[in-house]
Amino acid sequence: MKIIFWGTPKYAADNLIHLVNEGQEVIAVVTQPDRKRNRGKNLSPSPVKQAALDFGIPVYETKSIRKDKNTKNQLTKLNADIYIVVAFGQILPKEILEQPKLGCWNSHASLLPAWRGAAPIQWSILNEDRKTGVCIMAMEEGLDTGPVIEHETTEINETDNLEILTNRLSRISAKLLIKALKAIKMTIGLNTNERLLQLKAIEQSKLNGETSYARQINKEDYLIDWTLSAKKIIKRIKGLYPNTYTFYNGKRVKVIEASLARDNSMINENQLIDNNNIAKRKPGEIILIDQRNGIVIMTKDYPILIEYGQLEGKKRTDGYTLSRQSNICINDIMGN
Repeated sequence: MKIIFWGTPKYAADNLIHLVNEGQEVIAVVTQPDRKRNRGKNLSPSPVKQAALDFGIPVYETKSIRKDKNTKNQLTKLNADIYIVVAFGQILPKEILEQPKLGCWNSHASLLPAWRGAAPIQWSILNEDRKTGVCIMAMEEGLDTGPVIEHETTEINETDNLEILTNRLSRISAKLLIKALKAIKMTIGLNTNERLLQLKAIEQSKLNGETSYARQINKEDYLIDWTLSAKKIIKRIKGLYPNTYTFYNGKRVKVIEASLARDNSMINENQLIDNNNIAKRKPGEIILIDQRNGIVIMTKDYPILIEYGQLEGKKRTDGYTLSRQSNICINDIMGN
């Protein structure tokens, strides 16, 4: 089958690489245009574009496929059998969905109908879900509404952050796509309804779980609100890893890894933090700076330990070194 692959981030690139390495015939890739990344001044290709170039696969870039008549026409001429979409970042219009003979199929990183939309992995962590997964679905005009032909579940562990969970889901997605492609290939010659019937596609209304939407993450989401509970702040640090931040003396400070301070044996053994003392502390107040462990900061209900962070203009470092770089003082308020 001649495949056109649609995708943009590393998550999608890992899927593309797996498909090619498994011998799938990817004849072209569609991705978002080059842009500045990681505060760089020069334009950089998307991970999917870079992977395609490494394989010598033709690349089509589009800022808006809905408005891009030229790309639409070029894709039509390629006469692909099937479109595979993984985290492309745009909703495909009806005329694109109708182009390939075997349909458009999306690998979505959630257990549909939960977390339809742009940021399902982030919101599954932020919402403190216990499990998530990947679904392979037939694409429709709606936002992630199509019937599902393959799915797999994975637990969300306490140690999972966005990077760890994304990598695990990407591996699951790549495996399910190979399985789905083999099944879809067996439906050549059938019409859409016959194909879905043979593939035992399940309408999302018949799947377990409630419908929810994973809106796009915006800049404000990354700013830590110290008036939230310790648990919610830690989930935010994990769910938006490694980009949550706060301010100290007007400078941006990334909080990359953190945990509940009570989970730290050194702090407990030496009773540097006790419940009577906690009640008097303000959200964002710096309670302790420890050379072996890091910076302890109060939240709404309990202190958290900043284990790794990054001061603007500096590299990632451990919590204690971060405190020295930032000239952090005990009893000051983080977030100013």
